[in-house]
Amino acid sequence: MNCWPKERLNHINAKLYLLNHRIDTAIIVNLDEQPQDEIRFGARVTLNIGETKKIKTFQIVGVDEADVSKGKISFISPLACELIDKKIGDKVVLKRPGKDIVYEITNIAYS
Repeated sequence: MNCWPKERLNHINAKLYLLNHRIDTAIIVNLDEQPQDEIRFGARVTLNIGETKKIKTFQIVGVDEADVSKGKISFISPLACELIDKKIGDKVVLKRPGKDIVYEITNIAYS
């Protein structure tokens, strides 16, 4: 006899389905095979932020790994989307309400 409510079982089964689908469609990215002079998935990118000249480093990661407090941004985030395929010295503009932010790429590393 199962003592879990039907709704909870349905929720768990739906989560399992999504997780299994994610596993089935996952792609392993070999960082050594990424173009070392361009920003792609897995890159650690060092940026000068706008007029503040603050320096920040982010790694572009999968959705499940993203944690801005640890410097990890999802590859589907607005900033990552702007950074993909860029090189050192390039600038990207992130449109923000009230004021756009300009980021200058100062370093790209894969590790």
